[in-house]
Amino acid sequence: MKALPFPCIRPAQDRVLEALPAMDSILSDNEALRGAIADGLMLKDPGAAYYVYECSGEPGRVTGVVAICPVGVLTGDDAASADAAAAARTIAELKVQPRPVSLAYEASPVMDIILGAAKEGASLYAVTDPAGITHRVWEVKREDAVAAIRAMLDQAPEPALADDPAYAAALAGAAQLLADEARAAGTYTGKEPFNFTVAVLFPAAQVAGGAPQVPTGLLTHQISRF
Repeated sequence: MKALPFPCIRPAQDRVLEALPAMDSILSDNEALRGAIADGLMLKDPGAAYYVYECSGEPGRVTGVVAICPVGVLTGDDAASADAAAAARTIAELKVQPRPVSLAYEASPVMDIILGAAKEGASLYAVTDPAGITHRVWEVKREDAVAAIRAMLDQAPEPALADDPAYAAALAGAAQLLADEARAAGTYTGKEPFNFTVAVLFPAAQVAGGAPQVPTGLLTHQISRF
């Protein structure tokens, strides 16, 4: 499986409780997002990193790693639906993926140890939503830790969709729209950010009954310039 570290657009650590309730406005268009970045409410990480995400509450606790994967991992039967097409246009216009798509993969015991070690440090975020679910995030950017996570993911088989198929279809549709624009302009290379989707990869055994979703705006991926 190809799953890479990435530069994230996310809330400022000390303003996350202010940012999350305002995400509908912040992610309404490019101008609003630019304003939030200029204000310091949101920030663009200068370098690539993996993120460890933990969701705890009913029915228990699950831990995943957030990375960017080739957009081909997105599959579903809703690609042609009107709602998915409209959502795809919205994402393509915003040029930012608003939240990671949830995927399930076969994790190794070694990966559990690596992620457990990452969680021993101070978390980047620890927020509890109105439903009583606590979301924690740790940033992993130390070179040896990044290399260890990448090596484990490289050995894993391709993941399976564990999210709303309509959301996956919207992300795939947005990527296609942006690729079509680039091809029409004669600038397409195949290396553009829209060829990747940010995903939270959960061990399949932990999400057999359904995978949680990372809150919108907490960890986003810029898929084109704005």
